[in-house]
Amino acid sequence: MKWLMRGIYTLILFAAWSALAYLYIDYSLGSPQRSESVQVEIEPGASTADIGRLLKKEHLIRNDWFFSTYAWISGNSRGLKAGIYEIPPEMDVNGILEMITQGKQNTISVTIPEGYTVEQIAERMEENTQVTKEQFIKAVEKKDYDYAFLKEIPENPKRRYRLEGYLYPSTYNIPKRATATDMVNMMLGQFEKKMKEHGVLQKLKQKNLTLDQWVTIASIVEREGQAKKELPKIAGVIYNRLNQEMRLQVDATVQYARGKQKARLSYDDLEVENAYNTYRNDGLPPGPIANPGEKALVAAIEPDKHSYLYYVTKKDGTGEHYFAETFEEHRKYKALSVEKQSSNSRR
Repeated sequence: MKWLMRGIYTLILFAAWSALAYLYIDYSLGSPQRSESVQVEIEPGASTADIGRLLKKEHLIRNDWFFSTYAWISGNSRGLKAGIYEIPPEMDVNGILEMITQGKQNTISVTIPEGYTVEQIAERMEENTQVTKEQFIKAVEKKDYDYAFLKEIPENPKRRYRLEGYLYPSTYNIPKRATATDMVNMMLGQFEKKMKEHGVLQKLKQKNLTLDQWVTIASIVEREGQAKKELPKIAGVIYNRLNQEMRLQVDATVQYARGKQKARLSYDDLEVENAYNTYRNDGLPPGPIANPGEKALVAAIEPDKHSYLYYVTKKDGTGEHYFAETFEEHRKYKALSVEKQSSNSRR
């Protein structure tokens, strides 16, 4: 009879411990009550333990150790994907694991091409996100972004947009809830990252060049060069003309002064009274005329050394230019370019 009683007690004890263990595990893996969604960003290379700590920090789970163990037992520990996720308030651990393993990011991928202006970027954001063009431009005009390099941007009333040139063109995974300020901040952060990668500040000191002059030159190079291999050579022409105190006479600055693109500029366009018109004004324009990409930025800090002072497009479909050291040579190339254009139009 005693062995029967011991067996019953053992079963009761086992059942009690099992129930307690289940309740503890369920509690540890459960999500604390919350009324709002929480957005988390999982960095590339993050381990299961890293993700568990992040989820606990954001109050999405109660026990990060149990999360790591459960992810391993369920076979999901190697399938967790980096990204930005928005976790709804009712989602449990299984739902979180499913979202992260399937890469169900709450982001919108937006590509900003090299050479886009602030207004073009604003239009692209309006087309792809919930932010309007006006909201984005308003965010661009804010002055409370926390980046040291922004202090180098001069205050100039003739400047169209203070941050023109500093919104780094790239493909961004933008959280669906991101504000215009968040978007501008992301682009400024990427600009700073690229600037540090290339050791720009030290090179600027060596060249006795300001940050804003560098970005302005890079923006001109970006808008003038279609063939990427020519960017350093175009940059060299700009420096040569500046060093000889020649007006830059760059068509791209006139296009920016006009505020809209035109297939072919007229002589009247070249005479437009605007601070950005380098046909009428000496030196660089008041600021960048676009947001340059990495190759243009590098070309502007590491230009080719040569004696060219002029260039004109070949108009043969390659996007390349003829480069000349003298005005006479430039005129010949210009005539050749016109001749090729006429020949192509007759075909």
